[in-house]
Amino acid sequence: MVINLKKTTWDEIAEWWDKEAGENGIWHQQHDIDPVMFKLFGTIKNKMILEMGCGNGYFSRLLAKKGAKVIGIDLSKELIGFAIEKEKLNPLGIKYLVRDAANLHDLRSRSFDIVVANMCLMDIADAKGALKEASRVLKKNGRIIFSITHPVFDDYAQQWTIIKEKGKKYFARAIYKYLSLVAWKFGLWASGVKTTQYHRPLETYFRYLRNAGFLVDEFREIATKKKVKKATKEMGDVRLRRSRYTTLIEKEMKELAGKEIPLFLVVRGVKIK
Repeated sequence: MVINLKKTTWDEIAEWWDKEAGENGIWHQQHDIDPVMFKLFGTIKNKMILEMGCGNGYFSRLLAKKGAKVIGIDLSKELIGFAIEKEKLNPLGIKYLVRDAANLHDLRSRSFDIVVANMCLMDIADAKGALKEASRVLKKNGRIIFSITHPVFDDYAQQWTIIKEKGKKYFARAIYKYLSLVAWKFGLWASGVKTTQYHRPLETYFRYLRNAGFLVDEFREIATKKKVKKATKEMGDVRLRRSRYTTLIEKEMKELAGKEIPLFLVVRGVKIK
């Protein structure tokens, strides 16, 4: 069976993303997300693991170095090319395939112990199909572990703001739309390119999981460990940017927001059907 996959935005920026992710992932993956993911994995030595949306393969390589037997898939042919080149330079026994996560047509049913999707489900148009395919290829009692931007506090239809309560100022998240399912254009930082991201409320993800035969047994909301930095004059007005401050009072507000408002979510589910 041959599936024709269209070129994606990720193909266009593959070289930039490969450098950005490197061998350890972007900053938030290294320091905020991946440590939680590995805690939820437990022992993975000799486990068969499928990574959906593996990109340049950095996380697949981390899994393989811990003794797992890994297959990584991604829709981007260019990113998979970078992953394959790294495997050739430093063989870890990882197999990389260009595949649509919602159509794993040649991967055998009930053949994996774990499916992982690290910061990619919100970029996948058919997340419902991807979770169904994850269930299909997992053994009974197999696990899915995925991370996403926190749907309640992601960038869609909201912004940072400053509120006052009992005479004290706080840095807060203002949300004007949440329950709607929306595809929106998301800017990929310094790449200068926008890609499509899919906002889904939490109930949608849980419904997809339930319909795919998963029972959620772990759920972690992750605030960032990234420190706020002092703004420079060249940056202009940064009052509504969480990562920069101009005064000590603003610094304290943004540090509190960083500790109390989760940016990411990690979910673990067990296949029970």
